[in-house]
Amino acid sequence: MTDFSSLRYVDSIPRSQKVKRGIWVVVWLLLFRPTPRGIFNGWRIFLLRLFGARIGKGSKVAASCFVWAPWNLEMGELSVLGDSVDCYTMDRITIGSKVAVSQRSFLCTGSHDIGSLRRPLTTKPIAIGDHCWIAAESMVMPGVTIAEGTVVGARSLVTKDLPPWSVCAGHPCVVVKPRRVLPEPAASENAA
Repeated sequence: MTDFSSLRYVDSIPRSQKVKRGIWVVVWLLLFRPTPRGIFNGWRIFLLRLFGARIGKGSKVAASCFVWAPWNLEMGELSVLGDSVDCYTMDRITIGSKVAVSQRSFLCTGSHDIGSLRRPLTTKPIAIGDHCWIAAESMVMPGVTIAEGTVVGARSLVTKDLPPWSVCAGHPCVVVKPRRVLPEPAASENAA
């Protein structure tokens, strides 16, 4: 019979972080999650900032969005975390300005080293540049950088860095074509 006692999982998360996370989960359950959809965004942003998140002006976070550790989240201005987005912030997640992370997407910074039978925790940060769109139900893996202006198609699995101003999709996510941005109409054209 095999002795598995030497292969027990070693929990490397400090007790102080577990306590802080426990308090955050209670606050999320009682004060964040129950807020009505579409309103009380300022309250949700306040709670995230209270727990260390750095969030730019005009950004929005849906009530059903879950952030594992707010102190590891940074968002620029006018960015959005949509309904049921899961930010598994075991490591830093940096989101630029004017970014949309659509419903039910998963930003995952933590995993386990499968090269060891103890499966120790591994973490790597995620960075998403300005003007990106992560479409619905996409998954971004640990250590990935999505460069400025990139669009990730719905239900894509992003396992590697993506280049700027590209449209990418698939399992694994690959470049499909360049992203072409049309010039914005002049202000006088909008008024007519």
